[in-house]
Amino acid sequence: MSANNRLERDAANVKQADVTRLLSRWPKLEQMVRDNKRLQPFIEDVNLAYQLLGDYSSRRYREIPWRSIAAIVAALLYVLNPLDMLPDMIPMFGLVDDASVLALCWSMVRKDLDQYRAFLEQHPPG
Repeated sequence: MSANNRLERDAANVKQADVTRLLSRWPKLEQMVRDNKRLQPFIEDVNLAYQLLGDYSSRRYREIPWRSIAAIVAALLYVLNPLDMLPDMIPMFGLVDDASVLALCWSMVRKDLDQYRAFLEQHPPG
């Protein structure tokens, strides 16, 4: 299954409870991204996505389509999933797989992340 198909399938199944679950697992996800050289280029977007999901959950920011929220959640949960398509235990291949899913997701939601970034400039977190 391609990364695109996997992301679309997983995003279609995301529920609000998955947003909450992902937010609760944030320290583990952030550490995984920081410790993985292939994922490190995504740290800024991952941190922005975390802040976006928190603001979405608290209803501070709702100017984003659910499909974008679902894609972000699906991609980040995929990175956390130890049984993804190419397990991380296989050197290089599992890591490339996670990175490709994140890259695909960010390309899909770039406009929404940029709009959220602009929102933050006008409405800094309190």
